[in-house]
Amino acid sequence: MTTSAASRTSTGQSARSRSESRPAHGDARRALLDAVGADLATRGPRSVVLAEICDALGLAPAIVNYHFGNRDRLLAEAVVHEYDKLVDEMNTSTLSITTSAEDQFRERFAIRFRWTADHAGIDSMLNYTHVLDPSGTVLTADLQERMGTLTTSDMSGLSTCLVGMFHNTVVNELVTTDHPLYDPRVAEVTAFVALSALGAATFLTGQHPGSVPLAAQFPVILATMREEFTTRMIAHLRCEFDQMR
Repeated sequence: MTTSAASRTSTGQSARSRSESRPAHGDARRALLDAVGADLATRGPRSVVLAEICDALGLAPAIVNYHFGNRDRLLAEAVVHEYDKLVDEMNTSTLSITTSAEDQFRERFAIRFRWTADHAGIDSMLNYTHVLDPSGTVLTADLQERMGTLTTSDMSGLSTCLVGMFHNTVVNELVTTDHPLYDPRVAEVTAFVALSALGAATFLTGQHPGSVPLAAQFPVILATMREEFTTRMIAHLRCEFDQMR
């Protein structure tokens, strides 16, 4: 076989390989979101190269504009997509635990800490609008609505743990305002805990400028602090709920 023939054969095999691995048209959107989300998690938005991702998926780069309009919108959608998966994982885990509400709480915090550590590039985009949408034109009404819906679901999952702790029981369905165990006083505590967890996850996984050196030099100390934070938070909640009853 001549060199040119071998080259054509190799090229043909490569093209067939990409074609065989290419996602079906209906799955292309999801494949892009998953791939971009994975890149964002570890590399951050500036390092995401859509041409490379499309090539790896066997997709034409034009499909980005077809499904999302532009690069920034795709990245924003990927952040929402990853947040959706996080909330689903936390809520599923919460509702599957039957031992105690405190065990639900501990596992929920553990998932949040792990996710933040593994998704450093998405963490700031999710928590700070100016990072996710620097131009002020990316977060369309539908994206904002989806973010709001996910945040409500996230808060409902957390509230489920806290309502269970307040009533000394295990709740295995998401608590919303029409749930028989719902208490507006617990809702206020839920907001406080959510804000505390957000800051703690960022700091105690080394994603905050002040804790980056700690994460690099003393990872065991941060791991201990994460466990201590959760334990102290539970102790604080016990005292507060005792006073509220």
